Amino acid sequence: MRKMFAAFVAVVPLILILAGLSRSEEGASLFAPSELETASGELADPDSFYEAADCGECHIEQYAAWKGSAHSRAHHDSIYRAFAELARKEGGEKLYVFCSSCHAPLAVASGEIPSSKELTFLSDEGVTCDACHSVKQIRRPHLGAGGNASLVLEEGDFRYGPISDPTSTPAHESAGTELHAKAEFCSACHTLTHPHNGLVIENTYEEWKKGPYAKAGIQCQDCHMRTVEQALKVAETMKPLAVPGLTAEETKPRPDVKAHLFVGANANQKLLGLSASHAEAAEQRLKTAAKLALRLPAGAKAGSTVELGVAVTNTAAGHAIPTSITELRQVWIDLRVTDSAGKEILRSGAVDDTGRVDPDAVMYHSVLHDKDGKVTFKPWAAVKMVKEKLIGPKETVLEAYRLSIPADAKGPLRIEATLRYRSAPQDVMDRLFGKGKFPIRTIDMVTAAGRLAL
Repeated sequence: MRKMFAAFVAVVPLILILAGLSRSEEGASLFAPSELETASGELADPDSFYEAADCGECHIEQYAAWKGSAHSRAHHDSIYRAFAELARKEGGEKLYVFCSSCHAPLAVASGEIPSSKELTFLSDEGVTCDACHSVKQIRRPHLGAGGNASLVLEEGDFRYGPISDPTSTPAHESAGTELHAKAEFCSACHTLTHPHNGLVIENTYEEWKKGPYAKAGIQCQDCHMRTVEQALKVAETMKPLAVPGLTAEETKPRPDVKAHLFVGANANQKLLGLSASHAEAAEQRLKTAAKLALRLPAGAKAGSTVELGVAVTNTAAGHAIPTSITELRQVWIDLRVTDSAGKEILRSGAVDDTGRVDPDAVMYHSVLHDKDGKVTFKPWAAVKMVKEKLIGPKETVLEAYRLSIPADAKGPLRIEATLRYRSAPQDVMDRLFGKGKFPIRTIDMVTAAGRLAL
């Protein structure tokens, strides 16, 4: 997912990181170390923002699509809450504000986070309508580092979107911006750099920018603001789709209207509080994102050693597999070889009774170290990335396995490989919530099977 920030910045002692100190350079955000800003440079008036249900009175389809999405649950899903509170405990209020600037930007902009003890819709609705449609510009252009919530929120009567000739409405003034139709808008929160040591802790935008989707003019919105079927067609044809529809009731039909679904890979409905339809769509995206192919010899002999290959292709994700916080995400190959009598000859990638994945499995993820050189799942404590193994968009990687065939093996051999996904390791879930309280869901993305004659 990520590369070290160019000419890696000297590591700041962890005590400064955990102190949550804001940056002191000229022009720092009011909410530093976050890059979030208000147009006025002051705290926003909370009454200047609409509740999502108010927007839904006119924008019926958009509200229905957003409700129950990961955006709508951004501040309240169980995994995020556990991480945010741990970050708050270890790093202080400024670190909590840094996290919240993307997960509840209106609440941060208005000062509800971190100071208010009573949370309103500004927090409860996470990435809500006005979190995007009160934005006219981003704070600074994307330069390969983290966006770190670099949105500029405006108070007042105007709402902004990608339509150049918006229909007049008594609810608010409307204006079109090119920004809302570009991946750069999404990069404000989907590219994060550690604010003190320069470690890139989320790099989804750069993965897209350097890949074939960006070259084809396909934006984040062309996949994540479409249905699964529509997004698949985009990936297959490498051309954006235009889907006609209404932006609001009693308005004229538009030649292209985006669905406000924001579906990604997280299908953990119970943990996130997603709607059933959003969770189902996330699972379907996972199951259609990649392909597997076995590379097998024409034949083999009992008692010999042969090489097997498993080719993994990222066919439908416009960024890496996995992406986002890849020190947590786990995508791995579960390979099993049995003979015709059912005897297991090789297994790589099994999950044990505790939920731990075979440490020798081919795993696509990243590994972070803290200042003591120990593996950490806490981005705020990380000072170095020591491993990064991801599959880029449209990339194929070939993994090799050596198979020692017993002399008494009975042919033919059955080879089955499954690409599996989960959003966090089980041991991390146990540490956050208590052992066994939240079994993390594993999804089989794709399987390939074949036979090897003896």
